[in-house]
Amino acid sequence: MLSRKSVLFRCLAMVLAMGTKGIATGHEHSTVTPPYGGGYFKTLALTYYPPNADCRDYLIPVDVEWDKLKFNGTKWESNDELQDFLSVATTREPGPNYPSPLGPSTKINATYQIAATFCSPKQVSEKAKTVIVATHGIAAARNHWNSAFEPDNYNFVQFATNQGYSVFFYDRLGCGASEKISGFDAQINTAIAVLQRLAGFVREGKYTGKIGKPRKVALMGFSFGSYTTHGAISLSPELADAVVLTAIGFNKTGLNINGLVRSFAPRVAKLQNPALYGDRDSGYLTWVDRHAQILNYLKRPNYDDVAVDFAEAAKEPFSIAEFLTLLAGPQDVSQFTGAALHLTGDTDYIFCDGFCPGIFHEPASTIYKNAKLQLALHPGASHNINFHHNATGAYKVITDFLANNGL
Repeated sequence: MLSRKSVLFRCLAMVLAMGTKGIATGHEHSTVTPPYGGGYFKTLALTYYPPNADCRDYLIPVDVEWDKLKFNGTKWESNDELQDFLSVATTREPGPNYPSPLGPSTKINATYQIAATFCSPKQVSEKAKTVIVATHGIAAARNHWNSAFEPDNYNFVQFATNQGYSVFFYDRLGCGASEKISGFDAQINTAIAVLQRLAGFVREGKYTGKIGKPRKVALMGFSFGSYTTHGAISLSPELADAVVLTAIGFNKTGLNINGLVRSFAPRVAKLQNPALYGDRDSGYLTWVDRHAQILNYLKRPNYDDVAVDFAEAAKEPFSIAEFLTLLAGPQDVSQFTGAALHLTGDTDYIFCDGFCPGIFHEPASTIYKNAKLQLALHPGASHNINFHHNATGAYKVITDFLANNGL
């Protein structure tokens, strides 16, 4: 008998994921002068590098093995067809005539080209041998961590390197300057497998510039990137000495899935902006406008309109399969005994339905019962901490957490 849950909820509740050898070549970066928006994320070279850091860009062949969940739904080409799919996926009672659009899994072996950047402080200390491996979420690229807009206020890489840490950050598969695959195929299993390989490379001292082999490695994620990091730690707890999950929540009562689909009001990305997103198939979506971004990611009055305009211009499409498989990665992190930080805005709209107190600490504390766990709610912020006022306050929580735990 079917439970009274939407097709979309049942997709998100699936638990399937697999882990994953590759060689790479590095490229010295070149300085690029902004404009800030409109696809600046699509090149390997970034438009901004922190002046206090030595940075290198890499295009890394990453060979992975992962389990692909087949997309069984009808693949749309128009926005009207997309809306019809979403209306069925979020219906109250789908019934037997509306099976899950995700079917059985197939094992995939493939090599993908992943764009990445490594930045380390110009003034090298022992702390620089701690490398933060940062994974962005949906609707972003690696520039999420390295904002060219008001970097003193919004740039995590600049803040972290000022504190003496090194940062490895990359474009997830299908995003930025990394290789593109179908939006009906790119999913949480793909992301986890790629992160496992990249984190392993960093552990070995590959793609880490003058730092060489790190002393410590911390894995950090944002939103979908946090669930990717969580899944990688579940499968390979030895990859990290510490874990930082931002824009995260594990209490499913706070995740209003049907409401989230409606508040995003998704559109086919290549139809919304062919010049920017014409290199993606119709499985890549984007929210409808800046107001949808504000509703889902920001909390008034703790942001600046110009910061929203920048983030809107810099947004990346997200794949429908990533959206459907957000919660489908492995969840058991009982073998991870390192330090863990969970940090999100106290009014996170996506994972707390707008109010985190009372639902943030559990089941997170139980899930990370064998880790040295710190839980933190950032005041006055919603989901995207990085573009709220006092983003640097959240960054300080992260670097203080690392320092306090010997990293």
